Amino acid sequence: MQRIEKQFGARLASLIADSPTLMADLKSLRRAGVRIRRLNGVCRAYSRSHPGQKRGALICIGAHCTAIQQAHYLAHEAFHILYGKTPHNFDPNKLSRKKYVQMALREEAHCLCHELKVALELHDAGHFVGAVNLSWLVDYLTGGYRAVRKRLEHEHVSVAALTYPQYYGWLYDRRAQKTGAARRLTRRQRTA
Repeated sequence: MQRIEKQFGARLASLIADSPTLMADLKSLRRAGVRIRRLNGVCRAYSRSHPGQKRGALICIGAHCTAIQQAHYLAHEAFHILYGKTPHNFDPNKLSRKKYVQMALREEAHCLCHELKVALELHDAGHFVGAVNLSWLVDYLTGGYRAVRKRLEHEHVSVAALTYPQYYGWLYDRRAQKTGAARRLTRRQRTA
């Protein structure tokens, strides 16, 4: 916890201490050797890992986010690393676009549910969790995973003006183009 406090401040450390789920996540991340870094100058977060390979994974969280946003981001990205199964380097010939998008949406919905569990713990501990998170929390408490998953179909990702299904479809298409380009190059090199 001292490392988090040094990187992000006492406020985030206090929030983590008030969430049993986030405390367990942080312990699991540390045990697995996952690095947590602060991004200066932005308010966003991302993680880098490969499903099933936690060692060497990385979570980056923006320093310009409020402490409550940082707590939500940490919960969300921790779930991706600890439980995520959506592959990043896949063969488009072995995984259809539809299946990939469905896998990614399922994982994203589970990440949101995990984040909302933390939001509920923090709310119950007396912390202000923000209007957006409260809106999602209402869906989670009234309809569970299904309500979150359904809402996700129409929400926009934070990094582009695309809905989540469009964004994951775009990622699939990009991977398919790269893989196709690599195959064409390999074929040309073999015939040369």
